[in-house]
Amino acid sequence: MYITEKQLRLITEVASQEAIKAFREDESKRQKEKHDRRLRNIRLLLKNYRALVLHAEKLKKEIDDFEETSIHRLDVYTISLESIESIMKSQKKTIAIIEFINDKIEAYKRSCSSGELKYFRVLEMKYISPKKYTNQEIADRENVDRTTVGRYLDKAVNDLLVIIFGVEALHFEN
Repeated sequence: MYITEKQLRLITEVASQEAIKAFREDESKRQKEKHDRRLRNIRLLLKNYRALVLHAEKLKKEIDDFEETSIHRLDVYTISLESIESIMKSQKKTIAIIEFINDKIEAYKRSCSSGELKYFRVLEMKYISPKKYTNQEIADRENVDRTTVGRYLDKAVNDLLVIIFGVEALHFEN
């Protein structure tokens, strides 16, 4: 069977178009997964925010206490200076992350118009304030339906996602 040059060009063109289409679909899927992973991570961080803040405060005190401790009072046989430095580096990284998140939460609050502050208040009551509020308690305080609280939280988390990750967090439609 003989394939003409015209048929070969047509086959090549169709194959190229299909390859481009498959690449775009794959890229779109990767971007969606990346967006979903970031959204999941923000939600996980917010869910554990109070505990992380308490942990960071404790770490700050431990670091201060350790820096005041004489090197001679350490048991060098059970712990090495390298492991101490590693632990302190990890602790300082935890503190830095909490400070970063606090800055981003404050930036979100400042970015809200007066009409959008309701989203921040709901986010704050749900995840940030020292007292934990249920969705019903938040709904009662904001004079909205309990399901509205969920929508407000979704809006706030998505807005916070953009503040933290910038344009990478935007989910563009093709």
